[in-house]
Order: sequence, then structure tokens, then C-alpha cells
Amino acid sequence: MGMIETASRIIKRFGQTATFERPGESGGTPWDPEPGTPTFHTAIVAVVDYEQEHRDGTLIQANDLRVLVSVVGLDIVPNLADRLTIGGAEYSIANVTPLAPDGTVRMYDLQVRR
Repeated sequence: MGMIETASRIIKRFGQTATFERPGESGGTPWDPEPGTPTFHTAIVAVVDYEQEHRDGTLIQANDLRVLVSVVGLDIVPNLADRLTIGGAEYSIANVTPLAPDGTVRMYDLQVRR
């Protein structure tokens, strides 16, 4: 069984609801900008710890988490400007990797940190 199939099973079995917060478009003028209204997008995710040998303190820090995001029902493509809330805890996104073995994105593999 490949990585995609295993990850899909993990999301299906252990998945939980999470919310992406996407910053809104800025308004106002260049000398008096106003922040835009953020938008919120729900997703099903599975949180997985990185194995100790992958934590090097630089690319993957001690408290980073790996989050597998289902594309089912997801109406955005996650990016580094988004924030992710899981179980009341808010995370920044350090890395986004689309998993598309056949050319179609099947899920996203995120590296998140607090």
C-alpha cells in the first residue's frame, strides 16, 4: 500500500475538523492601509507527529506537526499566509506539499508550528 492510500486511511479514520483562516485583501490607500476581512474555510485533517530523526531543529523544529489535509470539500489551496486552527490551537503554516501521484491533488501535507 502506498503513502497516499495510507494517508487517506488515516484521515478517514482519525480525521478531525480544522479551520483555515485566510487573510483578506487589504484596502484603503498605500499611506493608510486597512486590513481586509479574513475568510474561513473548513477542512478534514489528521495530525501526525514527525519522527524524531526528521527533527533537525532548523527545517523541522521540535514542536512542529505534520498535518494531512483531505481535499474532499476543501474550497481553497492552502498557502503559507493562511493560519490553521485545530482543536482550538492556532498554527502558522511553514510548508505546503500537494500530494498528486497521478497529476491530481489527492491531499495536502502541511508542516505547521505554534
